[in-house]
Amino acid sequence: MLREAYDLYQVEVVNQGKLYQRYADDFVYSHEFHDDLDAWSKNEHQKNYRILDSLLSNRRDLIELFFNKENISESELIELLHLFNTTMPSSQNFIARSKVRDAADLNLCSCLNSDDLIALANCCNEAQIFSEVIDSTDLSSLLDGKLSQPLHSRNNRLVAFFFDQLSLHNLIIRNWQNVIAHQKCIVSSTGKGVLTQRSLSSALYSISDLEMSAQEKIIDEAVHPIGLKYQRKRNSDK
Repeated sequence: MLREAYDLYQVEVVNQGKLYQRYADDFVYSHEFHDDLDAWSKNEHQKNYRILDSLLSNRRDLIELFFNKENISESELIELLHLFNTTMPSSQNFIARSKVRDAADLNLCSCLNSDDLIALANCCNEAQIFSEVIDSTDLSSLLDGKLSQPLHSRNNRLVAFFFDQLSLHNLIIRNWQNVIAHQKCIVSSTGKGVLTQRSLSSALYSISDLEMSAQEKIIDEAVHPIGLKYQRKRNSDK
């Protein structure tokens, strides 16, 4: 559960600028209940839940000291819990975090591994999302905000659907439209400049809720199992 709290902090507080107290409240409220039926599991969940509740509520100094790290190891998480168990808060309630980065400095905070990237790059090619044929390296560069030159959208609606599906499955951050627009990493299918937040939003709005197109099904069938895999991992880490 502590690892999950770190991951959410990176997305919501560091990248999206969410207020710390709102982040802490939302995390605590969303983990109060547990669906296991046996007493041991219920007690274990309640113990972990109360620890995280107290840690997030009373030791913002420790949370910001450790969670502002770009990466955090298991040993550092253990050290965080050790300090929580053995020290009192300092006179300062928290350590001021760095100014939230502008969207232009952000990437899409992807958690995908190499196999996932290969599968999704193949999906992009099969669904003909971009004019270019891309590989996993291209997709990784796109998600990391490190493309040497922009890709060209073949269909803005499919571009929007692809990234929206990644976001819905918590594989990239929620404000992906803003990041893509600021990165200027995808040229519109109209050929008139790069995709903006407004054009991505309009493309997403145009998608029918009634039935997926053949290309949308290709995207859904590629993204859905990857999303389920990471959801199971998050559940097992609780």
